[in-house]
Amino acid sequence: MTVAILAGVLALVVSLLSQLAMRPILLRRAVVDTPNHRSMHVTPTIRGGGIGVALAVAVGLGTAAVLLHSLPLWIVAAVSIVNAAIGAVEDVRGLPVRVRFGLQVVLGLVATWVLVVSMAASFWWIPLGIVALVAYTNIANFMDGVNGISSMHGTVVGGFYAGLGAVAGLPGVTAAGLVVAAAFLGFLPWNLARRRMFLGDVGSYLLGGSLVAVAIYAAFSGISFVALIGPVLVYVADTGTTIIARWRRGEPLHEAHRSHVYQRLAAGGLGHLGSTAVVSVATLATGLLGVVVATGAWPFQVFAVLGILLVLAVYLCLPRLLGRRPRL
Repeated sequence: MTVAILAGVLALVVSLLSQLAMRPILLRRAVVDTPNHRSMHVTPTIRGGGIGVALAVAVGLGTAAVLLHSLPLWIVAAVSIVNAAIGAVEDVRGLPVRVRFGLQVVLGLVATWVLVVSMAASFWWIPLGIVALVAYTNIANFMDGVNGISSMHGTVVGGFYAGLGAVAGLPGVTAAGLVVAAAFLGFLPWNLARRRMFLGDVGSYLLGGSLVAVAIYAAFSGISFVALIGPVLVYVADTGTTIIARWRRGEPLHEAHRSHVYQRLAAGGLGHLGSTAVVSVATLATGLLGVVVATGAWPFQVFAVLGILLVLAVYLCLPRLLGRRPRL
């Protein structure tokens, strides 16, 4: 636990302070997010702050890997940073969709294969690892549309994984989750400040890649897969239902839009922070209920599954429910 705390503190400090150096560099290079049809902001804003968060993740995970003599932690760090690098190129130069997809498939294949070999896991995990990395990287990117949401997601889910690792007595998993949580927490003040910064694709790709890498590492270490997927179900449900709804309406899936549940919540009166709070609370709820499903006795498991479905249903219907509130 001492190593995990040390690594987490380092990640937090690096994430907070690195933006002091990153902001003027990004400003000089005109790395700016210009509002479009998907955007919830109205003024051009510096993006690319995820570079500092990636540096924090690298420092934190590298420190933990050295102190714990852990090869899997080096792999988690490598997956996180390489995925962030793909996002950084997208921020600066842009990448065709097929190229991004291909790079993520290769990264998922190599990373999962190395973890399977180094941790003596089943090779059947490899296709699942590829799908998870590609899917959740893009889900995290789609969900990065209001202030604070990605930073809070990294903090909540990373902290949740750290807690699972601590309960299971797995210092490596604890350190990995805590580093991710601390690194994204450190960016939150910069994202919410008046002269705010955005993570950019480098940050959202880092978020998706790091959480998937930590989850796979945790699963190979013996933590229940069911418990690990609990806290990501809100992001999956929001993105999945939005894609299906847009496909049914005949809308081009590759075009920018503002039809995600969290975007409709923000536009419908909750604002950026309100929407972020709703998503974070729902994420924590499904995560805790997922633990009950994974570890509880069967009657409690049934109620926990029903609870997860209820949380997701309420979340998905919330924009419509709030829209029907009587005006005073």
